[in-house]
Amino acid sequence: MKNVDFKTFLFKSAVMAMACDGDIANEEIKEIKNIVANEIYFMGYDFEEQLKITIKNIKVNVKNAINQYLQEIATNGLNEHQEILLIEVLLRIILADEKVEESEIKFLQMVKAKLKIDEQTLTVKFPHHIEFLMDFNNYGLHEEFTNEISI
Repeated sequence: MKNVDFKTFLFKSAVMAMACDGDIANEEIKEIKNIVANEIYFMGYDFEEQLKITIKNIKVNVKNAINQYLQEIATNGLNEHQEILLIEVLLRIILADEKVEESEIKFLQMVKAKLKIDEQTLTVKFPHHIEFLMDFNNYGLHEEFTNEISI
């Protein structure tokens, strides 16, 4: 995926992770702003308007927005480095409010199931987050995000 498209996709991914538990916490918004301001892969990305638009679209129907996003992952053709960055950003957002909800783990597992990256690589890259990356509940086998949530 081209860099400019990847920035937009990665940002959308962060917002989806923020919304998947039905609560857009201030800590999560702060973390998104921190990531965009400080990480090289977001250099030059203007996110303020995109944040408003994405949240507005998600609020219409959270579950449908998440399912559309999950379908989009498989067609994006991410390379391994981009997949690792995606998992990193998702973990940072999920952990930002210091409350990890089951719906967030389910979302992470469903995203991970759509990627080509193997378990061993994820374990090496994120050794402190293995409990979130191992799919003990087989969430990755689910075709749709079915949790009833509203924002």
